[in-house]
Amino acid sequence: MEETKPSLFFDIFSEAMIQGVKGLLITREFPERLRSSYSLENASIVWLTHVVGKDCIEPTQTNLILNRIVSFTRDNSPCIIMLDGIEYLINQNSFDVVIGFLNHIRDLVIIRNCVLMVAIDPNTLDTKELALVERNLQVMKAINDGQSGPLLSLESGILKVMKMPNSKQL
Repeated sequence: MEETKPSLFFDIFSEAMIQGVKGLLITREFPERLRSSYSLENASIVWLTHVVGKDCIEPTQTNLILNRIVSFTRDNSPCIIMLDGIEYLINQNSFDVVIGFLNHIRDLVIIRNCVLMVAIDPNTLDTKELALVERNLQVMKAINDGQSGPLLSLESGILKVMKMPNSKQL
């Protein structure tokens, strides 16, 4: 999802949780702030940070992030994996490491009948890098029409996002 600030991205995750979809959110945002702002009290959230703690993973440890995703998809398929903080991962590693990491996750979620959503600000990458990210992912762009509340369903590993009356359009 291409969005300058990932607000609709977090709305989608919140709506998925409300609908009972099993999901894992990996984010640069502080989990407790997200839990209270988006009603994610029972959500599985991993914080990308150098702070040591439960459900915290250093951004340079892409292998640990991948292990967490592997474990979650194995135990919760079908599910949704939401990845926010790509720009931070690139800053802490390199673009090549992160694109390889994304491709690995993409292949894993296909095999496990899950959905992967990645939040990215297209203004933070150059044209070539953005094209490489978009190459193997379906691009969704947020269109803010001043309304809220996406409707989602997860069927056969496909996340369906539908416009409802009074909802943001994807």
